[in-house]
Amino acid sequence: MLHCLRGALMSRRPAERRTQHAVMATASEWARIRELAADAGMDISRYIVHRATVPDPLPDTVLRRAVRELLLLAKIEERRMADMGLDERWKALGDAVDAWLDREAELDRLTDPGAAERWRAVSVSADPEGGPAPQP
Repeated sequence: MLHCLRGALMSRRPAERRTQHAVMATASEWARIRELAADAGMDISRYIVHRATVPDPLPDTVLRRAVRELLLLAKIEERRMADMGLDERWKALGDAVDAWLDREAELDRLTDPGAAERWRAVSVSADPEGGPAPQP
């Protein structure tokens, strides 16, 4: 049994070993890669591999439509609140959300699993009237 297990582990090791490869980049591109890797908390090599192997994002047409629909709904809600005399409330909510997004530093981080928990943690500050915290 141990012999079979050791053989299985030995056969996987070469495929899992990291080996050195070359990447060609300009000085400014490399500086940007270094900056992005540091922001992600990764070494440059791991960052490049990670970014190159993540699944492709949504097609541009799908992303454009989603953003369009979101902006349309925001405009409808803004108009509805204005019609109710709640212009200042709309502005305060927008400012609170902007402040949260600024704290996040980059939108890519919104896709990580902890983003929802961080949003819940600061969502009370997104309600300028101090309403009840949302329930998970």
